[in-house]
Amino acid sequence: MRQRQRGFTLLIVLWTMGLLALLGTRIVAAGRTDTQLADNLKQEAVLAAAADGAVADVVFRMQAARDARFQADGVAREIRVGQTPVRVRVTAETNRVNLNTVSAPLLRALVSEIGGSPALAARLAAAILDWRTSGITARADGAKAPQYRAAGRDYGPPGTPFQSVDELEFVLGMTPALFARMEPHLTVLTDGDPDMSTRDPVVARALIDAAGMADDTGSEQPATDQLLRISVTAMGPGQTRYSQVVVASAAFRNAVPQVEILWRKRASLMTNGLVQAPSNQVEAF
Repeated sequence: MRQRQRGFTLLIVLWTMGLLALLGTRIVAAGRTDTQLADNLKQEAVLAAAADGAVADVVFRMQAARDARFQADGVAREIRVGQTPVRVRVTAETNRVNLNTVSAPLLRALVSEIGGSPALAARLAAAILDWRTSGITARADGAKAPQYRAAGRDYGPPGTPFQSVDELEFVLGMTPALFARMEPHLTVLTDGDPDMSTRDPVVARALIDAAGMADDTGSEQPATDQLLRISVTAMGPGQTRYSQVVVASAAFRNAVPQVEILWRKRASLMTNGLVQAPSNQVEAF
């Protein structure tokens, strides 16, 4: 009997020791996870600050210092913000077609340039114009509230200007694949459409295709402000990366120089090969 009790006691002791060992392992693992998370958050803050600093630095160099080494040509360049290397790429926002001022002929030409058929180009151009203009009657090939209801949509065109390029995804006839091809050539932040000085070859060809065609949306307005679209990637240890794209302008003639961020899209933070937040966060100002 005593031998059996000793065996039972030993079993309880061994079981207790195993449980304590397991709890200790989990506590250590949780501590390591918390430490890694804290390190990741710290690294993100450092890289985000470097990315923001790079934007301000590039805008200053181009618009105030007139640094000839920096041009809105889409060429990747590397600068350092503190100890952090940052890769920057700058283009002029005025290279892009403005969704709120673009004419029907230019819209049709742009859709055709990215691979849309003539029929699709006509429908989509009309639907875009119907989306941004008031009224209840759809133009030929266009779409107002009845057409959206017939397509099973629980919304209709607001009849107001586009607030962002992403709003285009809701226009009847737009698909994710088509939007992905159109988005790099569009904006809502300029005063009008580009001219033939644009560095966007797709837009340049669309301008040529649309030349001389009838325009049923009114004349274009000239672009007046120099808006820069700046893509920045701050590079940390290993494979850590922090990327964002901003559209910025600046006022350096004022008593207090100021860089104005009109639009920002925070891309993915890469840490040790893993994608972490933030992801595709868009801010319009």
